[in-house]
Amino acid sequence: MKQTLKTLSPLVLSLLMLTTACTGYKAGFTFEEESNGITFRYEVVVSHTNYVRVFPVTGANLVEGSIAIPATIEYEDTRFVVSQIGHGAFLNYNRITSITLPPSISTIEDSAFKNCTSLATINTPQPLSVIGAYAFENCSSLQSFDFDASISTLGKGCFMGCSSLREAVFPSSFTSIPDMAFYGCALFSAIQLPPTIMNIGHDAFHGCINATELTFGSSVQTIGQRAFADCGNIRAISISTPTPPACYPTTFEGIASDIPVTVPMPHVADYQNAAGWNHFTNFIGTY
Repeated sequence: MKQTLKTLSPLVLSLLMLTTACTGYKAGFTFEEESNGITFRYEVVVSHTNYVRVFPVTGANLVEGSIAIPATIEYEDTRFVVSQIGHGAFLNYNRITSITLPPSISTIEDSAFKNCTSLATINTPQPLSVIGAYAFENCSSLQSFDFDASISTLGKGCFMGCSSLREAVFPSSFTSIPDMAFYGCALFSAIQLPPTIMNIGHDAFHGCINATELTFGSSVQTIGQRAFADCGNIRAISISTPTPPACYPTTFEGIASDIPVTVPMPHVADYQNAAGWNHFTNFIGTY
């Protein structure tokens, strides 16, 4: 056992030591502590564990600039691990410019940073796996986001209205893009989806007006209504899926019908006759 523990990272080892001794607190129990000049409320996630979600208590008008979320917090001689950013935690905190999340964060809950209009940078800790619905909606100053390989779940509208976000490079852990996920991300220059993506939701990339290229992977099965509507600057589409993914007459609404659409050679006719895909008139077969 001693030899095994030596191979663990300091963070993993410290979290292991913290969570082996369960607390007596039930889920929903809350307490408040100050950190870096900001008072936070902590809520126990699961009964009799040391994991908590965090919410700021200090008012939005008093929090500005760069802030850091603590990795652990001590209360009544018990040290808790901060594992989640709570639902709506920083909603309308529009004077924050940068956020540093600790390496213990695994979940960013729904609307956690919604309307943080000055937020320009945020890191993505290695354990982060879930980003909730509307988590970064209208974070109009957010310029980049590292979709780390550990992230597996995105919620509806998670980056909707992030008009300064320039790209989204998805890891192989992604299998679907939810409804309105990147609605209005106007500065995307290209939309490239990995082979693992099977489903693209309604309005997923609606209004990505500066995107010039659209590349699908080989596993796409369904594409939602208006998924790429008003992406009027797209000049080329490439897809390697033999069977045309199911889509709607509105899926590509606003994209010129005569742009080149590259598809597998034996299936050109299938695309020409498929609903939604028959919006296009210039199919190019490739092997």
